[in-house]
Amino acid sequence: MSEVTIRGRKLAYDAQPERFDKSALTTTFVHGSGGDREEWRSQLDSLSDRFNVIALELPGHGASEPPGETTVAAYADWVVDFVEGLGLSKVVVVGCSLGSAIAQWIALSPKPWLVGIGLVGAGARLKVHPGFLEGMLHFNPDTLMSFADFAVSREAEPSVRSAVRDRFLKGPVELIHGDLVACNEFDIIDRVGRISLPTCIVVGEDDRLTPVKYSRFLQSAISGSELTVIPGAGHLVMMEKPKEFNRFLGDFLEKLAS
Repeated sequence: MSEVTIRGRKLAYDAQPERFDKSALTTTFVHGSGGDREEWRSQLDSLSDRFNVIALELPGHGASEPPGETTVAAYADWVVDFVEGLGLSKVVVVGCSLGSAIAQWIALSPKPWLVGIGLVGAGARLKVHPGFLEGMLHFNPDTLMSFADFAVSREAEPSVRSAVRDRFLKGPVELIHGDLVACNEFDIIDRVGRISLPTCIVVGEDDRLTPVKYSRFLQSAISGSELTVIPGAGHLVMMEKPKEFNRFLGDFLEKLAS
């Protein structure tokens, strides 16, 4: 794990390889609500033989200093400042769920270094069920467990389901609630068509939080975007079906790198 100080606060990240050419194509992964860099472990391990890959931990998450934020715009500012703080010059931002909203927000007013985005378990609007918001506001562990189970397919490997449950049960409930508030208020349906960058969209066929229809809408709205639907996976498709996910994302990155 590495750290960088942004606006006086330490942000943690994992970069593979540890030393890389900052002028080369670099994929920056952004996790979802209550997440951390471990969401992207399979991508860090498997794609780093071909690409520079970084998994950032948003403020308040993992080893990054708190507090977190409660809007997508505020989180997006941190990601932009992180990329520019590291001096990266050719970046693809790939985000899951909350991270996908952050990627879209950045792509609406892209910096010169942004060459593409990846949207995983995504939507142009991310309304959260009121029961989840209310339960987390009142620190209900049953709500946390239920949300964790909704984040993966019913067919998910027990090890994946257990890891996701542990993450939500151990994470600060206030932080997760703030992340979900940010998702719930995110809505760019009337603007998403303005995104003109190369875009890949990945969704699990069994995603119950952001159903496949959300991704199909994104594909129809973003000109030239690519969509893959991965069977047997839920919302955290990159953890549940890493080989299939990495194959599609790797092909997308190859095209951008060349």
